[in-house]
Amino acid sequence: MASVECLAVGTAHVVSARPIRICHVMSADLWAGAEVQVATAASFLADQSGVELSAVLFNDGWLASQLRGLGVPVVVFDEHTCSPARILAMLIRYLKMHEIDVVHTHRHKDSVLGTIAARLAGVPHLVRTVHGLSEPMRGWDRLKQNVYDAVDRTALRLFADRIVAVSEQIAGLLRRAGHRTVLRVHNGIDVRHVAATRAAADVRSILGIRPGQLLIGTAGRFNAVKGQQYLLEAARLLDDRLDARVLFVGSGPLETELRTQASELGVMERCLFVDPAVDSRAGIYDLIAAMDVFTLPSLSEGIPMAMLEAMALGRPVVASEVGGIPEVITDRVNGLLVPACDPRAIADACATLAADRARAEALGSRAREVVEQRFSRERNGQSLLRMYHDLGRHNRVASALTADALVAAVLRTAVQRGRRVVDLFRERRRAEAVRRDPAAVIALLQRATRVLVVCHGNIIRSAFAASLIERALGAETGLAISSAGLEATSGREADPTAVDVARRFGIDLTTHAATRLTPALAAAADAIFVMEVPQLADVCARFPEARRKTFLFSCLSPEAPLEIADPYDCDQAVFERRFDEIAGAAYSLIRALSDRAS
Repeated sequence: MASVECLAVGTAHVVSARPIRICHVMSADLWAGAEVQVATAASFLADQSGVELSAVLFNDGWLASQLRGLGVPVVVFDEHTCSPARILAMLIRYLKMHEIDVVHTHRHKDSVLGTIAARLAGVPHLVRTVHGLSEPMRGWDRLKQNVYDAVDRTALRLFADRIVAVSEQIAGLLRRAGHRTVLRVHNGIDVRHVAATRAAADVRSILGIRPGQLLIGTAGRFNAVKGQQYLLEAARLLDDRLDARVLFVGSGPLETELRTQASELGVMERCLFVDPAVDSRAGIYDLIAAMDVFTLPSLSEGIPMAMLEAMALGRPVVASEVGGIPEVITDRVNGLLVPACDPRAIADACATLAADRARAEALGSRAREVVEQRFSRERNGQSLLRMYHDLGRHNRVASALTADALVAAVLRTAVQRGRRVVDLFRERRRAEAVRRDPAAVIALLQRATRVLVVCHGNIIRSAFAASLIERALGAETGLAISSAGLEATSGREADPTAVDVARRFGIDLTTHAATRLTPALAAAADAIFVMEVPQLADVCARFPEARRKTFLFSCLSPEAPLEIADPYDCDQAVFERRFDEIAGAAYSLIRALSDRAS
């Protein structure tokens, strides 16, 4: 459909308590999990009294068709024929004419344009759903993504009444980034409509799968974050162990690369690539239902819709232990979790299920029960409905906002981000210089009696590092080694995975409780060591007098990474790598402190 600007409004009925009018604004340029979730939520909300649902999309296609089928009014402002400025102007006009109460956005572009339009149109409330983390991009696309991301974050901070996170992991990231209006609402699916229309045996026959042959599969867009390349490597590892075929359902920018990789690995004959959008032999649910094992080797996820659909179809699932996936899959209870980027773990898990079909069937059965109980369309829809009604009960008048004021706010944020970039660059250069010539650090440690190790939340890295140093030096040296976190919640216990991994190094963190970094702690320390350049910049900005004594933890270890990244919300393998890096960097500090103590 071409760009539409049909904005006529029917006869208004003045009532004392009219329904709350919600407009979803979405680019809808893909058919991915976010679009599926919008359609699923709309199928519930469209039938609810007290709600009037509409949608403005920037692309026609599957989502527009689904919403129209639900009776939801849809307007398409086609981004292929309209500039962002024209879309903004039309969107402002639409929101004003339809007296929208809540604008609900979903991705960077529609969030930026939707926020500006909502505020200039006087819409009282703004909601943004964060469906997942940004996918890596390159070149011009990366630059555009960074611009939209910066403006999007500014808009959320200034104007969003609610930020909906589809997983607790994403909610935590948003809260740690400073957002205070975050609401976790898990994705849901309509289990009534997630059903195969053809017998699995018929679908397998169409695909050329022999009787008794194992069919392992995945579904989703072919891009780097979905990790399909690791499933291909797992297929090579399974080649001598199982009579198996691997089915890739979907399409995307990496399809050619995946096919090339399959050929190079020698498994192309065992792989099938099927796009149900162009191959009408079987629908998406038919293909998933025909799989013996559904895999999701993603590197990052919110709450993946394809996985929920596979679970609703009773398929045993092997999935990466990343993002919000562990909020859905309990390992060995309703599926199997594996470390990300680990083809052997994927292969082993698939082989385990192939060898024990009864167990696989039991996992699939429990998976469906979990979806029905916790990730249904109704549960998701009710949560959104309560949020909308809560906003309606506090139906404030939108704050007056002019285009100049909005531009000024964005510019202020841009200036702040620019200063941040400069600060990070300066501190990185200083850290690199210290690593090349650590004499000043060593001299400082020669006279230090109080050493403070700092990380972000003081539940993983700093406590482990301080414990390593303290154990190595012993109490008789008279050195005081302590830890703190820039954003720690005082008294918070150590992360369970951190406790488990630390135990392998002989460190007991079970009694550790977090301590927040304060001016008094910073002033009392003779030397402060942080894990990453951003923390270096933050400590120096908050406590300027501490800059001369604050350094990176790895500054004396040229063979170690310059920064030791936060393993929070990662799998155990990542924790182990990070703790190995900490242990290596700690050795150099321990040696310098031992020289001082002797």
